[in-house]
Amino acid sequence: MQRSSGSIGIGAMIVFIALILVAAVASTIIIKSVEDLSVSSDKSRDDRQFSKIEISDVQVFLYEPCWQSSDSDELDCGDSGDPHQGGHHELIMLFNLRGEMDLQADEVHYQVSCEETRAFQSPIRTVTFDDSDTWDSRTSTEQGWSTAPFNRGAVVLPGQTEDTTADAIGTLEPGVDYAIMIDLLDNQNSVTEDDDEGCRITREYLIHLTVIVEGGLDTFAILECEKYTRGSSCY
Repeated sequence: MQRSSGSIGIGAMIVFIALILVAAVASTIIIKSVEDLSVSSDKSRDDRQFSKIEISDVQVFLYEPCWQSSDSDELDCGDSGDPHQGGHHELIMLFNLRGEMDLQADEVHYQVSCEETRAFQSPIRTVTFDDSDTWDSRTSTEQGWSTAPFNRGAVVLPGQTEDTTADAIGTLEPGVDYAIMIDLLDNQNSVTEDDDEGCRITREYLIHLTVIVEGGLDTFAILECEKYTRGSSCY
C-alpha cells in the first residue's frame, strides 16, 4: 500500500511539473509575440513620422476667371466686388512621397491660403486628397474631361490629367511620381455664393500651400504665379 501511494505521488508530481513547463513555454511565446507586435507597431509609427510629400512643381492648370465662362480676362467678369465672379482657378501639383511607408491618399490633405482682396467667404481652403466632391468648370465640361479622376480630385499619374479612363490612385508609394489638382477656388463649391472660399490665380499676392500627412511631416510652399498661361510654373 505504501509503495502504491508513493508511485501515485511521484506520477502526480511529474504531471504537475510538466504542466508548469508547458505553462512557462506558453507564457514565453505569448510574451515574445506581444513584444514583437509592440516593436513592429513602434517601428511603423517611427517610419510614418518621417513620411512627407515632396513637391516637384506646381503649375497653372485652369485659369477661368469668370463663373462658368471661358473669358480670359478678369476685367470682363463684371462686378469685381461680387465673390461669385471668381470662376475656377486650379493648379496641378507634381509630387512624390518621401519615406519608407505607403500611405492612403485620404490620409493626405492640403490647404491654400492668401491675402485675398475680394470679398470671398474665406481666403482659406482645405481639401483631402481623393476628394470627389467637385463642381465642374466650363472648360472641363466643353472639352470632355469633367469626369476624369484628376478633375474629381483624385491622385493620378503625370500625364493623365484629362484622361477619363485613368485610375484614381488610392495608395501612395514612396518614390513614385504623382499628380493632383490643387483646387484654389470654387471647384468643389455650389452655385451659391455662401461657400465661396479659396484663392485666385493672380499676380497681386502670394499663395501659401501646406500639404499635411497624418502622423507625418508637413510640407510648406509659397506659390507665385507670374503668368496665367496653362503650364506656367508657380513654384
